[in-house]
Amino acid sequence: MVEPFTRRGRHVDLAASDRLTRRLLFKPTLRTLAQGGSPPIATLGVKETLKLEAPGSRHFRLTRILTDEAGRVAMLRVDGPEPGKLIEQVDAVDPARQLPTLAGLRVARSYRLETGLERTGKTVSATRLVLLNAATELAGIAVTLDAQGGHGMPAEVRLCMAPEHAIRPPEDLLAVLGWAWGPLRPTENGWRAHLRVPGSEPARTPDVEAKLARTLEHLVGTLCAPPKRFHRVWQRERQRVLLRRALGLLAIGGSLAAGPALLLIGAPAGSPLRLLSFGIPALLILVLLSRHETPLMKPPALPRPLPDDAWDPLPRDAVSSP
Repeated sequence: MVEPFTRRGRHVDLAASDRLTRRLLFKPTLRTLAQGGSPPIATLGVKETLKLEAPGSRHFRLTRILTDEAGRVAMLRVDGPEPGKLIEQVDAVDPARQLPTLAGLRVARSYRLETGLERTGKTVSATRLVLLNAATELAGIAVTLDAQGGHGMPAEVRLCMAPEHAIRPPEDLLAVLGWAWGPLRPTENGWRAHLRVPGSEPARTPDVEAKLARTLEHLVGTLCAPPKRFHRVWQRERQRVLLRRALGLLAIGGSLAAGPALLLIGAPAGSPLRLLSFGIPALLILVLLSRHETPLMKPPALPRPLPDDAWDPLPRDAVSSP
């Protein structure tokens, strides 16, 4: 198993490996990544660690773990029956793909490498990268994206904040970017928002990558500028978000009113209209579940200019109750 790795300059770390659990770790190697295009304007030194596991008979899993100078970790995982083939497939993926620079931020992206022939139009691909998650940091705020929700599920953007960096952003901070971005919802240590993406590959990963770059560009341009600029630049989009969020409330009220209204017009017993009057609430629930979101149950507040201290950290006693 080890010979293909040794041939490529990777050597087993016997002290860190666990042969009883069928797990081999390889000694870290230093990789130099070109940053900034061609010719590169900078280079990045990262530590590469390989982990080979055998969870089943003729089933191997190889994981490449890249760690940059700031401690960001990006992983690439591939499964298959031949360890020698796995290391070839991993080495064929440019490490810079896992640690790109987006909007001036170094981002750690983790992928799963799917293997097997696939025909898309006139091209045939033997491998495909599937984005699992991504992480970076902006002004003390950890920005993460989780795309592992499963087939048809949205991705999720999280803004996690330490107490000394906690802020209270407007709920439409990301939603102004378009229908794909949901409003921010409070969590235990920050905020989260759904991100609508294609339900399956091969369209899902390129779309998630593009929306991740757009999200980070927006956050950098917004949080690094005075808070009042957000309302001035995005005023029209904030009004559209307000209308979009109000549509859910209007749809609920209209659907609940439609049932009694159909009965009041005197629909005869057994008619399709009478059956529809009882089925509308159930149909509404199914629609909301299919969109993976909870509708607003109260009129949304009108978008207003943000105060000058909107990006300033909250007092400690206010952090626990966003």
